[in-house]
Order: sequence, then C-alpha cells, then structure tokens
Amino acid sequence: MIDPSDDVKQYLEQARSDYSDIIAVIDTHIHADHISGARDLSKASGAEVYMHENSKVNFDFHPMKEGDSVGIGNVDLKAMFTPGHTKESMCLLYVDHKRAESPWGIFSGDTLFVGDAGRLDLIDAGTKEEMYDSLFKKILSLEDYLELYPAHYVGSLCGLGMSLKTTSTIGFERRFNPALAAKSLEEFEKYLAENRPEAMTEHARIKKINSGLPD
Repeated sequence: MIDPSDDVKQYLEQARSDYSDIIAVIDTHIHADHISGARDLSKASGAEVYMHENSKVNFDFHPMKEGDSVGIGNVDLKAMFTPGHTKESMCLLYVDHKRAESPWGIFSGDTLFVGDAGRLDLIDAGTKEEMYDSLFKKILSLEDYLELYPAHYVGSLCGLGMSLKTTSTIGFERRFNPALAAKSLEEFEKYLAENRPEAMTEHARIKKINSGLPD
C-alpha cells in the first residue's frame, strides 16, 4: 500500500477479497493534508512501514534511500529521492521484471500531479531549487511512456490545477502540465508565485500527528 488514508478497513477488506497479503506500507512523505493510515495498517496487517531515510518521525520504519527497492514478487518498487514538497519526499518507480528491466510506471506522491506539481508553502517543505531539480532533472529524465500515478487529484489542496484524471503519463505531463512549462529556475519560481493554492490551516497539526508526535 502506498500513501494510505486513515480508513484502513477498506485496504484490509480489499486484500481479503483478492486473497492477498499486505506485505509493505509505504508513505512517500510525511503528509500534511490528511491523517496517514500507514501505522494503523502496519499494526493490522503486520507489514512494515517504509519511508525515506530523511523522515523525521517518532516511530520505527524501514528507511529507504535512492535506489532501494521493495520487492513484490516479480515487481520492484524503486525509491527515487525527490525533495521539494517536503524534505523527505520520494517517488517510487514500478519495475516489472517479467516485462523489462526498465520501469513502466511511477508513483509520484505529492511531487508531480496530473496538471500541477506539489506545493512548497507548507511546514518543513524543501526549497524551490530542490523541487526544480526533482521535477526537471529527475522525473522529466524518465521516458515519456511511463505511467504516472500521483497521490492526489482534483479536490485536494496539495495543488491548484489538478485534473479530474487520476493517472497520466510522463509524456503528456511534459507537454501539457503548466508547472512543467518553465525553461529555467526563475520561470519556475514565477509559476509558483502566481499559482498559490488555497491555505491549509490544519497542515501543521496533521503533519505533527503523522510524525508520531502528540497532538
């Protein structure tokens, strides 16, 4: 499970209906928009929680760094460190070894959405320079055919121009996502300044809870 919500019953029921075990629970970053279900799902399923090694939390987890993988049968979920939205944000490249040794999908967390990119104005965010490098030097270095699976879509306050579509491809976003139209860091900073999402008044409290600290 990647970036689960706090309604963990739905995941447990889905796993049972599919005759499957939940063997890993991964948070791509410390969320500020919703209560993460990672720890509750870990307790209910026995699966270990995985996060980037830079995650500053008050509970045990399996630390991941650039290039580390979580294996699921023939599939590897490979960590790609993409700071910006938060200091510990990572994406997960989906590699199906039965098909190819190259990835065909990416779970982009809150770094890249369909139609926008992650916001940088919340507590403990990374820098504009980090986000620019994560988007333009790492994610956009991937092949156009990679399928994109972000953590949120329209309705979330984590971005401004997100689409109703829940998935996309790197190639489509490269061509049509306005957050990726910048030709320089300066243009990217201008885009961020002119496209500020609505304020999130509870984000500090939510992030504190998701860090395992008392509310």
